[in-house]
Amino acid sequence: MLNPDSRLLIKLWMRTPLRIATAAPSGDAVSAALAREATGETGWVVELGGGTGPVTRALLAAGVPAHRLLVLEQNPELHRVLAARFPSVATVCGDAARLDRILAAHGARRVRAVISTLPILTMPPSVQRAILDQAFAAMGDHGRFVQITYMPGSPVPKRRLGRWGYEAAIARFALRNVPPATIWRYTRRAAMPTAA
Repeated sequence: MLNPDSRLLIKLWMRTPLRIATAAPSGDAVSAALAREATGETGWVVELGGGTGPVTRALLAAGVPAHRLLVLEQNPELHRVLAARFPSVATVCGDAARLDRILAAHGARRVRAVISTLPILTMPPSVQRAILDQAFAAMGDHGRFVQITYMPGSPVPKRRLGRWGYEAAIARFALRNVPPATIWRYTRRAAMPTAA
């Protein structure tokens, strides 16, 4: 028997499969693995693609303060679920490609990590780059953009990332998740030293 969250996600995924990353909520194992990527520093944590809230719940359980967590969800139905479940968290119904404006509107000036469950694999390269560029503009050189995928390889091709000034590495595997997931960490590529 499917729970209400699963039924809602299946309905939305069938309606717009390229805009909803998965037809099932993130499992406990992958939610906890994503949350571990956001711990240990001060500053805001931004979650892209909040869905029904399992990653949000894991981020709070891992010690991310509610007043320093911003969760972005583009789908209005899912956003209503998030806002009702997490009234102390800044939940925003909006587009991740406009992240800079959303962060400015909420006073989120110092971002330490961006945790994404977006279907970034299916997005046009221009949208992928807009999201990454705006995220790193908020995070600076030491920030990390964390992306989940259920497919082999980086959801944003490494060759493309390199041209844009970013690097990709596998951060964690969530093998106990169904289906198994890979968590990628994107960072800014270190500048090459210039010759004297």
